[in-house]
Amino acid sequence: MAKKNKKNSKINQKIKKYFDDDPFDVGVARVSTQTLSELFNYLGIYDIEKSQDMLLKMARVLWSEADSDIRVDIFNFFAHNGTVYKATSRVEPSLERNEKIESLISELNVIEQEAKALHEAFSDVRSKKITIEKMESKLSHIRFSFKKERLQKRVDGVFDIDDSIEFNASLKYALFGQNFHKILTLNTKTFEYEHLRDGDEDELSNEIEKAKELSTLKKQQEIDSFIKNLKDPHPHLSQKEILHALRVVPPKSKLSYPMLKESVIHSVVNGALGEVEIDISDEELLVLLPQSVKLPHSNREQLYTLEVHIELNSLLEDIWKGENVDFSATIEEFKKEHEEHFLNDLTSLVDECRSYATLLHLSNEVLYDKVYDVLLELLSASLNLSPKIARKSVKRFIYSISEEIAKKQRYELLARTIREFKNLFPLARDMRRKLTLHIGPTNSGKTYQAMQKLKSADTGYYLAPLRLLALEGYEDLRDDGISASLITGEEQIVDEDATHISSTIEMVNFDVDVDVCVIDEVQMLDDRDRGWAWANAIIGAPAKEIIMTGSINAKEAIIALAEYLGEELEIIEFERKNPLILLDSPTHEKDVEANTAIIAFSRKDVLKLKQVFSKHFSVSVVYGNLSPEVRREEARRFRSGETQVLVATDAIAMGMNLPIKTILFSKAEKFDGVNDRTLIPSEIHQISGRAGRYGLHEKGYVGALSGDVLNIIKKNFNKEAKSITIPFRVMANLDHIKLVGTILEEKSLHEILKFFVKNMEFDGPFVATNLDDMLEISTLVDTYNLDLVTKYHLACAPMTLKSPYIVSAFESYLNTLEKNMPVAYVAPVLSGAYAQTTDELLRAEDMVKEISLYLWLSYRFSDFFIDANRARASRGVLNKFIENTLQQSQLATKCRMCSAPLPPNSPYGICQACFKKNYAGQGVSNRGYRKK
Repeated sequence: MAKKNKKNSKINQKIKKYFDDDPFDVGVARVSTQTLSELFNYLGIYDIEKSQDMLLKMARVLWSEADSDIRVDIFNFFAHNGTVYKATSRVEPSLERNEKIESLISELNVIEQEAKALHEAFSDVRSKKITIEKMESKLSHIRFSFKKERLQKRVDGVFDIDDSIEFNASLKYALFGQNFHKILTLNTKTFEYEHLRDGDEDELSNEIEKAKELSTLKKQQEIDSFIKNLKDPHPHLSQKEILHALRVVPPKSKLSYPMLKESVIHSVVNGALGEVEIDISDEELLVLLPQSVKLPHSNREQLYTLEVHIELNSLLEDIWKGENVDFSATIEEFKKEHEEHFLNDLTSLVDECRSYATLLHLSNEVLYDKVYDVLLELLSASLNLSPKIARKSVKRFIYSISEEIAKKQRYELLARTIREFKNLFPLARDMRRKLTLHIGPTNSGKTYQAMQKLKSADTGYYLAPLRLLALEGYEDLRDDGISASLITGEEQIVDEDATHISSTIEMVNFDVDVDVCVIDEVQMLDDRDRGWAWANAIIGAPAKEIIMTGSINAKEAIIALAEYLGEELEIIEFERKNPLILLDSPTHEKDVEANTAIIAFSRKDVLKLKQVFSKHFSVSVVYGNLSPEVRREEARRFRSGETQVLVATDAIAMGMNLPIKTILFSKAEKFDGVNDRTLIPSEIHQISGRAGRYGLHEKGYVGALSGDVLNIIKKNFNKEAKSITIPFRVMANLDHIKLVGTILEEKSLHEILKFFVKNMEFDGPFVATNLDDMLEISTLVDTYNLDLVTKYHLACAPMTLKSPYIVSAFESYLNTLEKNMPVAYVAPVLSGAYAQTTDELLRAEDMVKEISLYLWLSYRFSDFFIDANRARASRGVLNKFIENTLQQSQLATKCRMCSAPLPPNSPYGICQACFKKNYAGQGVSNRGYRKK
């Protein structure tokens, strides 16, 4: 430790030369910021703030705390610059100082040269700081300096900073048949300070000369050993390159091995790494390598240039020794360190960006992707994520998400606005409503009692599940002398003096208050696609009393709704008026009696069964694809006795009053819009209940056409229907959609509907309803330049998306509306008085649906859909065409390949001729091939 302190003391004294004899800590304050920055670059310190205060502070810390090697490097830097940083604040009169110096010198035994040196040493020191002790100390230093100067002349060398002697020696090189000498600068051993100070000059001179000889001999031996160990032939160097390198070795170098020409080093490095960019400095080799880093939470990779710093001396050692030059470990180390540093900085950047995006709840993948979008444009080729780049990235990130943040804030505002769903119906909330529930099986009189209460009220509303039932309700009211209006999606019969309104449930007006509102078939609350209409009506219908009719499984759901609304609920339970008997055995088609309804669950099966039973009976048919007018006519024919048997889907299960004695199921499975599944008890109850109409038949009977089906009916006939459970599906009306659009500043109906379905949470027992069809239609209407209200009405239109005919007609309407032109209705051309095939019948049914769509739109856009009367007239023609067709005993189907008629009841989709032409000889049986 004492040796280190002595070395530091020497450096402290030497460096004062460059600070006007001030110590380093004082004098360094006069050094410029630029020079201090260059000092730190010289020392290999780059990551430091380039402010004057910070540079000055760090320079003083290094000087006081670092080891002597750092002090030597700092001294060498200022020695190389050669600048003396003069003090500027000394204003003491020189006369007084000189007199004190002379006075003190006179007390010392000094020669003239020493006195002069003492004068120079204290010429800038304040008088009061000059003491005899300091003078004696300085004199000792001066005498030692003079002694060293004399020794340097005698030994032809120079004392180095560590008190070794630096000298030039002639050294011999002999190789490849050539001999030459080189002058190299060598150093002796280090001499102790006290030894130099106190030793005899003659003895010291001799000792130094011997040390020089020893250093020269040692260096010559190193050279001879180096030459001896050179490989010949050399794997990297030619003899010419070796000779040249040794001949041009500089006298003094920090390198332990001879420097080679840059072209040679380039050749060796490129041989190991391929063509790369190289920069050679005094002590290191900088290699620039193209690399890529896999960016976290992304499929992206970022290209960058890796700076690999290779110690030049180590590389020269490998080259001269002829060893294999391998940079892989060094490159991997630099790559790992560089990428870890980048990824750490990236994590910090992402965390800062995350703090600004907390409201968006972004996943890591989305968050990182957004950061990359702003960062990668700024990132340098060195992958250096500097503080400046980080600040810019954060600023750009904040700007990039500002719109999303604002939108999210609007989302939250919207959620708070309509989360309490019942408050979206202010008129109903302002009334003291009473809820009454009529529950019981079919044929129990629950709807009849509700209608009697409606008729006795001063004003009232009847909300039906179907247009056909709304029409029957309207006629029932009119038959009792009550002024009424009919309002359905495609038909409005308005009486200006009406006190009552009969409408389909989707058409309820939440702004018209009445005394009594009857909501029929309330178990439809559970319907996947239309249940929202019943929920909205129960919550929002503005009536003093709401009377709901439905099956027993709706009871718990209505109780839950009443509790949510905080409204009084009275429950009245009804019993069936006549018994319903389950048959023990299946009924063969030949044993079917008159006044029987055969139940199927698809249009195709209904038409097939019609052909079967037409051999023995006159038959009416009812299925969902038929227009209400045709269904009503078919029901009338059955009711009047014109037909003996009714073949129908479960469309008869809701409210159709028919003189059915027996219900026979042809199947026990149905497609529910998502899957084919077995009938559930509530469906069996609802359909079976249509048998044995009170007042017409004393009993009703339920059976099946086959044993398998009857077993399923028996299994579920006496089971209790599964109770409807919460949550209930609800849907926004036009006012709500406009509110969402305004708050979100969104014009796309599709985006508004998606928001409502996916983002809305309600405080009550509700979820957003399934809007798959409406979403699909909204995608279509959004492609046209129409306002939001128009888009909403169009998306609510009674569309059959599975029918290309209807979709094509709808698109033509949209195109004409966008052009602000009237939409004409063009009546179709029919061939004959009835359809020859099931395909022709289906096309006629689609034509009626197109008319329903046109009329529905004509009530909302009367200025554009101008041919409502022509459409109604055409509907009458088409309905007659369909009725005539249904009265035919047989309908043909066509081969899907050649369109030729197939035999009646053919189970196959192609004709025999097409089968022979395309599949004969291929080992395929016609009997088992592709049934329809």
